[in-house]
Amino acid sequence: MEVTYKINRKDPENGGESGYANYQVDLPEDATVLDGLQKIRDEQDDSLAFRASCCQGTCGECAVRINYKAQFTCTTRIGDVTKKAPEVQLDPVRNIAVIKDLVFDMDAFTWDKMAAVKPWMEPDEEFAPTENIVSEKDMADVRKTMSCYQCGLCDEGCAVLPVNFDFLGPGAMVKSYRFVMDPRESGAQMDARMKVVEQPQGLWDCVHCYEADGKCPRGLTPSTKIMEIRDVSFKEGIKNEKVGRHHASFINSVKQTGWLDERKLVMETEGLTNVAGLMKLLPTAVRALRRGKMPGRHEKRPGADQIKRILEKAEDSK
Repeated sequence: MEVTYKINRKDPENGGESGYANYQVDLPEDATVLDGLQKIRDEQDDSLAFRASCCQGTCGECAVRINYKAQFTCTTRIGDVTKKAPEVQLDPVRNIAVIKDLVFDMDAFTWDKMAAVKPWMEPDEEFAPTENIVSEKDMADVRKTMSCYQCGLCDEGCAVLPVNFDFLGPGAMVKSYRFVMDPRESGAQMDARMKVVEQPQGLWDCVHCYEADGKCPRGLTPSTKIMEIRDVSFKEGIKNEKVGRHHASFINSVKQTGWLDERKLVMETEGLTNVAGLMKLLPTAVRALRRGKMPGRHEKRPGADQIKRILEKAEDSK
């Protein structure tokens, strides 16, 4: 079948301008999108840049957006993406700088952030006297996350990265999960690990949109893993001071009145002794006041004692 490849081209040596180039390719329906790219490069345009390695969907190198959906070119069949029209549009994945054509900066997108979470074990003793054997049951979930391709598709779907690229992202969080949940880390090791994971623009910056869960080709549920790491943080004690204040203020407010007191929450999160931080909140407070959106004082609501008991029971169950 005759297929039109519409490829987003970007040439840094020619001013870095982006634009689409069309190529006509004759392919069988069972061919992959990668087959077409290779044929274009071999027969029509040897300047076309794209990534590929294993050609069987186990490395994630060939991730691009195919007809606006992030996928692997090596496992996506032409017949599956040309049902509406014999055209395939290819774009680099979102949220990252493009080096050339369909090749993006993997260091900034994946590897630098993986390194930031210190993806290695640090034993308490330099030389352990015996093997540290753990059960298969304890390692089951950890072992599953070790099958991550580091393809970046979870980051491609992240709702935070377009706003703040310094956010570690779900990919690095999955790598963190592999060590946070490893039973061989505990005590001082766990405290040090959680401080890294809870760094600014880390664990607590996730907006739990769960987009990453639907993007992962391995079904590793990155968003769910982030929520599980948060549960560990609550259990071990939140290491990020600002987040800890936010959590304490939220819980105390609801326990005392049955309501969330937004005014206290904002100030206590910033820190009542943090004069500089509180001063930065003034412009927002003034705008809210002018627009009639300043939260009012909350009196104790009916049923507040019952709400308090529910919260305390939930805390005791952890």
